Amino acid sequence: MKHKVLVGMEVHLQLRTRSKMFCGCPVKFGAPVNTLVCPVCLGMPGSLPVPNREAITMALALATAMGCEIAGLTKFDRKNYFYPDLPKGYQISQYDRPLATGGGIEVVTEAGAKVVRLRRLHIEEDVGKNLHDDAKGLSRVDFNRAGTPLVEIVSEPDIASPEEARAYLNALRALVQYLDVSDANMQEGNLRCEPNVNLHIESGGTIVKTPIIEVKNLNSVRNVERALKFEIDRQLAEYRELGAAVAARPRATRGYDDQRDQTFVMREKEEAHDYRYFPEPDIPTFSIDDQWRAEASARVPELPAARRGRFAAEFGLSDYDADALTRERSTADYFEQVTAAGAPPKPAANWIVSDLARHANEAKKTVAELRLPPARLAALVRLVEEGKVSRQAAAKDLLPRLLEGGDDPAALVQKLGLARIDDLGQIEETARRAIAANAKAVADYRGGKQAALNAIKGFVMREMKGKADPAVVEATLRRLLA
Repeated sequence: MKHKVLVGMEVHLQLRTRSKMFCGCPVKFGAPVNTLVCPVCLGMPGSLPVPNREAITMALALATAMGCEIAGLTKFDRKNYFYPDLPKGYQISQYDRPLATGGGIEVVTEAGAKVVRLRRLHIEEDVGKNLHDDAKGLSRVDFNRAGTPLVEIVSEPDIASPEEARAYLNALRALVQYLDVSDANMQEGNLRCEPNVNLHIESGGTIVKTPIIEVKNLNSVRNVERALKFEIDRQLAEYRELGAAVAARPRATRGYDDQRDQTFVMREKEEAHDYRYFPEPDIPTFSIDDQWRAEASARVPELPAARRGRFAAEFGLSDYDADALTRERSTADYFEQVTAAGAPPKPAANWIVSDLARHANEAKKTVAELRLPPARLAALVRLVEEGKVSRQAAAKDLLPRLLEGGDDPAALVQKLGLARIDDLGQIEETARRAIAANAKAVADYRGGKQAALNAIKGFVMREMKGKADPAVVEATLRRLLA
């Protein structure tokens, strides 16, 4: 049936400050339970919150980078609700005067680029963390995270598919990494998101709107995509069962079970009045003056979209390579350091995007975190481009040694005996042996099967341990087989 998917994303992003939002307790992941707490973040009677200026400046830099309109006057509010991980019985957040509104984030998918509009960005404090021991039937609360500064970024329902949701989150993660305002690590809880999804279904000339569902318990970008795919199918099935009456169903919050790959009902969706917002009495309204705005703007570097365009124009890279290199700031920086050390840009990009990226994924690191200084990769790339070692031998034998902290690439080439063989007589002799040893492939090639040449060529490359130039080997074989 004809339908339109509407997804709005609520993202909670933990800011990378040294201390919490309203007290001096340090922010540190993995500390012993309940050791990073004080009367303020535990909500003890008589304690008073003091806003963290650095956190607000980080939020202003992020809002500036996303093109938001920054408020002249803003304030904090109390959001009242009870939950075991909320020690005060309320959360200090922002309601009717958020720090910033509007703006947008550009996302790139296979369908092209689009801008997802933003509704608001506001600052609040994080809650604690519930720890459940099912074996003992016990639950505890760790308040170390309580009071950690967060920004909540709320988008308009412009995301039209699970794939666009993934692209949106990846674009946001890249942005905050470039700004250095958050680690944006979903596994550590630095970035948490709740998509709100519903469908507009065309039925008999009218549009039936399914109720908006907020999905929680999503701990990876992949699970966001999976949960949205399930929820879209579930809402379509519900419409087939109920017809237009589905529109009368209440809005709801659903959890996501990644083992079963399905969402489940948690509760009906809360509305703003359920939280009984009122202005935080201990923190007065404050202004964002021009000097503060300028301080935040000075923190905004060249952003991913601009860097992507510059890489394509300045280095002649493909859109794919430029995009792959600029997703992480550290990788983009590493690429520029490699080219500054003398590597040709296009081959350097190919090594980073393919070979180094594969090793980094296996090690669960970024490319820049591998044990390969930019100058050493540049030297490796030059050896290959100058024809002193084959690309195959460099990738298979040299690169692993270099990643283990090996010697200079040129020294390793001599030490391992990997220098490229340019002796045409030796290449021809090996080619003749290959032809004699691969009678069927020779017959197939002479019978018109061009792909059969690969088997004979592979024989030569193995015999010569990857040291011959593949193009020279192929040309020699074609000449002899003619």
